[in-house]
Amino acid sequence: MLRRIDRILLSVPALGSAVTYYRDRLGLKLLRQDKQAASFLMSDGKTELVLRSDPEQTSGEVYYLVDGVRDLYAKRDELKLIFVHPPRAVSRGYTAPVRDPFGNVLLLLDRTTETGDSQAVEDAASPTALFAGVEPLASSRPDVLIDLYQKIGRTADDLPYTPHFEKLWNLYAARQNPQPTRGEVWRQLLNLRKGGKLPRLGPASGPPPRLTPEQQQTLKELLGEDIGKRDRLPYTPRFDQLVNEFNKTRARPLGPHQVWRLVARLAK
Repeated sequence: MLRRIDRILLSVPALGSAVTYYRDRLGLKLLRQDKQAASFLMSDGKTELVLRSDPEQTSGEVYYLVDGVRDLYAKRDELKLIFVHPPRAVSRGYTAPVRDPFGNVLLLLDRTTETGDSQAVEDAASPTALFAGVEPLASSRPDVLIDLYQKIGRTADDLPYTPHFEKLWNLYAARQNPQPTRGEVWRQLLNLRKGGKLPRLGPASGPPPRLTPEQQQTLKELLGEDIGKRDRLPYTPRFDQLVNEFNKTRARPLGPHQVWRLVARLAK
């Protein structure tokens, strides 16, 4: 099923210096580069290492090449595969994340089409970029999203993984074509907040769960460098993995919303 690692995506703060390091210091062959991304060929002649300076890029993504993502999705019950979401078109095929029984998320990728979806790109960059992996942002309707946010009446930091967010997403997605994912709507809300366009709705509904100092340290260690990228975590395979890993250390597991509240507090 898993043929090989197709590509590894890493996030870097400055692309120019990162390209110099990986090309000149580590000796990797630079395949192509644009303003936000650079792709290198590993010594096996097949696997690519992709560096991205896009702040929306989650670091440490590994994509596994398979024969057909859609075929695996169609046989998911027979194969007992848990897909985080259905396959999505990328530039030369399809991709989808699968969660294993141990809490790990495997990013699957195939090369089953010559051109794929013209709107899908090779790693969440804009449609003119080079790479493959995560869907581009759907079109935004900020006026509609702000209106729905006000009607939901729950502050942004207290929204992820709640029925309130599901209601907001359902109402908003129903008015969009193509429909945005939950992650896209979350990022659109963040952009509106950063631009000062979201109204203040007051504090969160209650405090996050209490942790012992040891549990706080465990969560920090699991977060690693992502502790400074908390807003990018909700509705990503990385956050699903974090929730599963943290709950392995607890007698009573926490839901995604509770873990998000803890992450948000630790990252302040």
